[in-house]
Amino acid sequence: MKHNKLKPELPKRALVTGASTGIGLAVAQGLHKSGYTVDGIARGKPAQVSDWLTMHQIDLSKINTLPDKLRALSLDHSVLVLNAGYGRFGGLEQFSYSQIQHLLDTNLTSNVFLIKHFLPHLKRAGGGDVVIIGSESALQGGPAGAVYCASKFALRGLAQSLRADCAGNNIRVMLINPGPVATEFFAETSFEPKSGEVYSLTAEQVAESVLHAIQQPRNVVIEEINLQPMHRSFQKK
Repeated sequence: MKHNKLKPELPKRALVTGASTGIGLAVAQGLHKSGYTVDGIARGKPAQVSDWLTMHQIDLSKINTLPDKLRALSLDHSVLVLNAGYGRFGGLEQFSYSQIQHLLDTNLTSNVFLIKHFLPHLKRAGGGDVVIIGSESALQGGPAGAVYCASKFALRGLAQSLRADCAGNNIRVMLINPGPVATEFFAETSFEPKSGEVYSLTAEQVAESVLHAIQQPRNVVIEEINLQPMHRSFQKK
């Protein structure tokens, strides 16, 4: 069945993963200001909990227990923003098997599980939006990025296939691919963007692209947004 617009009774409620800091928190704040009730998922307990943000403490890397954790969440969402993930870089042979598994489970498999869990509800409700926060690494592989890039390339393929599968159900699947963003992403890496706003994006700028995508008329799907700072230059720590 095809739908021309969201059903009137569909709630203006969003779920954001990785919502305690960085891009996820900025997206949650933007959605709240746009009138959404916002639920967040974070691995750790956030230092500050706002009364407008209902946080759920779930470690998305624990794939074996994730389905049970997801059943405790309300299905009553019209927007999913899948942002949780992290970066680990180095030659493939430098990774342990458990490190490879952890990165892929966090960046890829958890998102597949989340979409699988919520997709039947979105179809029954008459539509919704799935926004995946990807990366420039979904577009071009680079040195020391074999595992990380693999996870992001896979997310792009996931988004493309789901978009084709779900269009008839009024479900839009959109992918945001930011370049370097000034967040805690670089806290545990051996490199970082040079200081200065011309070398990195802000979390708020990425959040604005998410809001821009979901605020389009229902017949408009912004398939991908690729964001880059004006200049690209990294430095070793």
